[in-house]
Amino acid sequence: MRRPSIRSLGQATLNAMLWPVRTMRRMTMDGWIFLALALACGLVAARAAHLANIPLLVCLVLLSVLYSALVLGNSALRHLEVTRHCAERTFAGESVSVTLTVRNNARAPIAGLALAEDLRSLVRRGVPAAAGGAPRVESSQESQRMLPMALGTPRPVLPSTGQAFATVIPARSVERVRYVFVKRERGIYGFGRTRMSTVFPFGFWRTQTERRVPGRLVVYPRLGEIETSFFQEMEDALQRIRRARPSREEQDFRSLREYRHGDNPKWIHWRSSAKQGRALVKEFEEPQTRRVLLLLDTNLQRMGTRRLPSFELEMSFAATAARELVRRGCDVSCATLPPETPPAMLTVSRERRNLDVFLELLAGLQPDNTRTLADLRTHISREQLRHVFVLVLGLGSARLNADLTWLRSTDNVVKMLDLRGEEFRRIFHRGHGPGGREDDLEDLLLSMGDEELDALAQEELALVG
Repeated sequence: MRRPSIRSLGQATLNAMLWPVRTMRRMTMDGWIFLALALACGLVAARAAHLANIPLLVCLVLLSVLYSALVLGNSALRHLEVTRHCAERTFAGESVSVTLTVRNNARAPIAGLALAEDLRSLVRRGVPAAAGGAPRVESSQESQRMLPMALGTPRPVLPSTGQAFATVIPARSVERVRYVFVKRERGIYGFGRTRMSTVFPFGFWRTQTERRVPGRLVVYPRLGEIETSFFQEMEDALQRIRRARPSREEQDFRSLREYRHGDNPKWIHWRSSAKQGRALVKEFEEPQTRRVLLLLDTNLQRMGTRRLPSFELEMSFAATAARELVRRGCDVSCATLPPETPPAMLTVSRERRNLDVFLELLAGLQPDNTRTLADLRTHISREQLRHVFVLVLGLGSARLNADLTWLRSTDNVVKMLDLRGEEFRRIFHRGHGPGGREDDLEDLLLSMGDEELDALAQEELALVG
């Protein structure tokens, strides 16, 4: 049998000494009034010339009621079990409904039960400093404070806590309560402990306890709207790729036909043409799939004050574009550079397979200033760049003039979109979420020039000072 150590005995002694203080801190205002009444009765009984039995009896009864409320309150929460039911995936800005099922295994009912939960990010959210500098971790609250004060009231930090209330839970029964919350920021979150508190039975003591109810919530980037002109441009490019493929694989060969004006001379079958005395060309099977390769830039160097809003805008555009492209029957491949990990490569088929995996990748993707899109060259084969529409979303790589000439070939089309350019602001608009004016401020930051942003930043520093 193990003997208790000196440290454990010291801790137990300290807990015993602090128990009265911790217990009295749980007393409500009604409890303090009730205690004062009991002490007043005891004082009357003590100051009487002869021992007054009635005031003393009242004092003892009041103290026993106060102590009974403490014991019953602790016992009531000890027999509760909690389970949670909610969606595992949602888009930023959409409401999430959570149902908590509370089972009371005790023989007595419980009333006035308050439940509270919060979400904690499971992804390290940070923005590394420029090359050569130490990494700088920047929380979501700090990124929200980057909105200049000169634009109006700073964005409030929205609480991620959901609260619910159960009026009465009878003995040996189950009660379901529900709360709804909105998460504005993309990310991968985990539910923390479920906190339960009550002032049952008499309202004299506030009793609290926690239950660990594991859960996970993936918040996809907020969707927006892409102008139809962008998809029309992409469709025209894919049609050109299909009609003017300069090279065809042998497995695509279907038959021979007579040469027509506009056919590629490389398709002429010289041996058959010599036998029949007329020009014959090879006819190939038209490709059934339309392929789009999406390259996401995670480098934020030289992006200035709007680096974080621009990165979030890129995630929103990628999520919106991928979902719309698979609806239009395209196979979408994505390549990006997550921090401190090898490049991520993922394909979403026309049947929408892997779409949730792709959106979850976007939900947890963080910036990485140590690499540019040029580092993808060794990870993307030439075959992956054939007969494909390449869409490049550029951030810091565009500012650093990263070499992307290796993407271009004679049998593909490359579309470069600078997220700070006029073209991107013209074709993409994010929907307004529950943040209202705060969302407008973010979009306003993206539309401003560097000089305007620097002036606003100086004004903000002056206001803070």
